[in-house]
Amino acid sequence: MREEQLHQFSTKRAISLGAFGGFIAGVAFTGVMLWLPSISHLPVGMFLNALGLSVTSIEHNNVDTGLAAFGIILVQCILVGIIFAIVTSKVKRLHTSTRKGGTAFGLAAGVIAYLVLFVPIIFTIYPNLFSRSIATFPQTTLFSIQGSDVNITANNNIPISSGFYTYISTMLGYGLFAYLVFGFILGGILTWMHSVYAFDLSKLQQLEKMKER
Repeated sequence: MREEQLHQFSTKRAISLGAFGGFIAGVAFTGVMLWLPSISHLPVGMFLNALGLSVTSIEHNNVDTGLAAFGIILVQCILVGIIFAIVTSKVKRLHTSTRKGGTAFGLAAGVIAYLVLFVPIIFTIYPNLFSRSIATFPQTTLFSIQGSDVNITANNNIPISSGFYTYISTMLGYGLFAYLVFGFILGGILTWMHSVYAFDLSKLQQLEKMKER
């Protein structure tokens, strides 16, 4: 058995391990996005509610919208995990055979996913979705954002105040943090799985040598 095989998954195995790693990291990512609004004195779950409105109507309750957002995030994270696992398995220089390398590549994957998936949404459809999301929350909850420099209307019009652009900058920062957490966890999981897989193959190699003697 060649030494290189200890550092390379088959495509089928990479897909399954990447999907698993993406799922776990996606759950953690959802948790971060769930509580991040509280930093800006916004209702918990506001970010996810806005995302869920991209596939549900404003008439749905917050639970349905939150579940829709959770589904979107899981699909996204699983796909990223699969791509990450396949690439790091097939490209020798990107093998997640060490903790340092796995963490670094995981963080890089998080940044790439952030730039490709998150940033375009923030600058295109998310402002409208966020306005609609505010309209679905009780009016008493909306008082929590009074006094801030963010002027957001509770209708389907995209806010254009200068404070809103400050809010967008804050969202970009929060998003980057969430994706770095996602990438860190994904890289760690894939590194751990790689270590287990390499250990099993090493033991199998030793058994084969013993049989040849």
